[in-house]
Formats: sequence, structure tokens, C-alpha cells
Amino acid sequence: MDAVLGDQPPITRCVLIASVSLMLLCSLDLVSPFSLILNWELIVYEFQIWRLVTCFLFFGTFGLPFFWRLYILVFYCSSLEVAFHGRSADVLWMLICSGGMLSVLAYFCGNSYFVSGAMIDVMTYVWGRRNSSARMQVLVFTLRAPYLPWLLVWLSMFLGGKIKDHAMGIVVGHVFYFFEDVYPLMPTSKGFRLFRSPRLLKMLCNQIETD
Repeated sequence: MDAVLGDQPPITRCVLIASVSLMLLCSLDLVSPFSLILNWELIVYEFQIWRLVTCFLFFGTFGLPFFWRLYILVFYCSSLEVAFHGRSADVLWMLICSGGMLSVLAYFCGNSYFVSGAMIDVMTYVWGRRNSSARMQVLVFTLRAPYLPWLLVWLSMFLGGKIKDHAMGIVVGHVFYFFEDVYPLMPTSKGFRLFRSPRLLKMLCNQIETD
């Protein structure tokens, strides 16, 4: 386990540790999954703020669906983090912004939600767009990277996932990709980046300013 954790970039490592810890706590009945779910009434009226974080980190109790989702999460989160060339603050800010958008969408789609699966769709969508020429081998399927999120949607639904969760993730992934990778290159944007990482976050993550 130490070798696996040591091979991961810092943000991916923290997500991995948190997800496995929540899985073990819930599998051992030490914590109820219902105390981790996104519930806006409990967040607003009872100040259960931790739900804004745990709803993205819980992928189920011990079983095949958990390990499948964790594998996808770790692979693409670490791939994105490596592509950021050590800019941990930018990776963390991407997750925070994506989480905020998913939380807002979840509010309109239903009061109680786990948004962890949708966050995986965000990462696979952004990774696929940024590696559009790559070809992927997933189980018996071979396809180009941009189509990867759609294949994962199908596989997740086969394991009991919901189409609404995946739709939210793909929408948020597209919004982030467009305003981070496409819009800043347009002449009318004048280099404006909607999801530019805050200077304070860069300082906390010891990230050297590059822009």
C-alpha cells in the first residue's frame, strides 16, 4: 500500500486515502453513508459542512463497483495531475470548481446526492479532450480518448449507476475544458481564464507562479 501511495502525485494521494478510509468506515458500520451524502437542508440548517466534501469522496462500500470507480479515479486524476507538471494548486482548484458546479446542479436535480461518480466523469472528460489523439484500451474496447467518458457511462450503468449523475459530470467537464482550454485562445477573450487558480491557494500549495 505504501508503494502504491508513494507513486501517486500529492492531490491524487490525498483523494485515494480519503476514499479508501470512508469505504472502510462505512463497510465496518462505523459511519453511515447517509451522514456523507450531499443534503442541502442539513448543510444549511444544521451546518453539516463536511457533506460538501464527503459526497465527492465516497464511492461505496467494499465490493467490485468501489474498486472499479477507485481505479478510474486514481488513473485519470493522477494523469491529469502529472500533466499539470507539479502545479498541485491548479489541480486542486479544478476539483474545487468542478465540485462547486456539481453541487449546484445536484441541488436542482435532487436534494440528496453522492456526486463522486460525476466527479470521475469530469476528470475523464477533461483528460479525453486534452489527449484527443490517444487511443484507449478499456476491457475489450478500443477507442479514442474523447469517447472514453461515454464508454465509462455505459459500464457504470451496467454496474448500477444513474444516467443523471454522468450527465452532470460530462456537462461540468465540458464547461471547465471550454473556459480553461478553448476560450482563452479566442481573440475576444484577451487571455481571460475563468478558472485561474487563486494566488492564495498557490501559496498554500507552494506552487511557483508561471502566469
